[in-house]
Amino acid sequence: MSQPIFSLQGMVLLITGGGSGIGRATAKAMAASGAKVALTELPGRGRLAEEVVAEIAQGGGEALALSMDVRDTLTIDNVVDQVIEHFGRLDVLVNNAGTQILKPALELEEHEFDEVMAVNLKGAFMCAQAAGRFMVEEGRGCIINVASQHGVVGNKLRAAYCASKGGLVNLTRALAVEWAKYGIRVNAVSPTFVSNESNQQIFDSLEFQEDLQRNLPLGRGAHPEEIAVGIVYLASASANMVTGHNLIIDGGWTAR
Repeated sequence: MSQPIFSLQGMVLLITGGGSGIGRATAKAMAASGAKVALTELPGRGRLAEEVVAEIAQGGGEALALSMDVRDTLTIDNVVDQVIEHFGRLDVLVNNAGTQILKPALELEEHEFDEVMAVNLKGAFMCAQAAGRFMVEEGRGCIINVASQHGVVGNKLRAAYCASKGGLVNLTRALAVEWAKYGIRVNAVSPTFVSNESNQQIFDSLEFQEDLQRNLPLGRGAHPEEIAVGIVYLASASANMVTGHNLIIDGGWTAR
């Protein structure tokens, strides 16, 4: 067997929520590894996706920005069709779009619980189903779900988030078992707390940093690029024997 490499040359990737954080880092890492990248962002956040497309183009890559809300299931098939029409194929789906509502469980309202489930679990399933239909016909494909350490262990103020990400981890396993016969690999990545543009204020707080140092063995949160490299690995031929796996990138949080 030749030396494993993480090349994605000639592959086409679709990533949801690709305009910031883990999504942005993953889109750029995939492009740097040779993939053509389609990334989606919410209506009203298209500028973020276009910025990523421009950065990828500056590096000599090819990318496409699309508008999509994973709660709007009617648009998902259309987005998948656009990717296939533009690039001629679809090899990898990364379900990255996500949300959370930090609230005591006794105060969490039904519509808030439904909102988190609609994005983190139902939206991911509907995207996987739409991409899966094409991948089944092709007899190949790779789906990577961005879950969370909170899909493995619990934490306060995150009842809906923990439930949705725990569901996503087990959905990963179920799809991996069901779709293996079609040549489709399905895996998950479960990050710890990741610093990005939207939560920098939280990361800068002394209380949060002290909490990380107490409870996270490596003593710090992750950078988006540290999660992206795990996603690149799972998408590459080096992971051809990996399916139904949850790659936990958490600095030791779940090992306590």
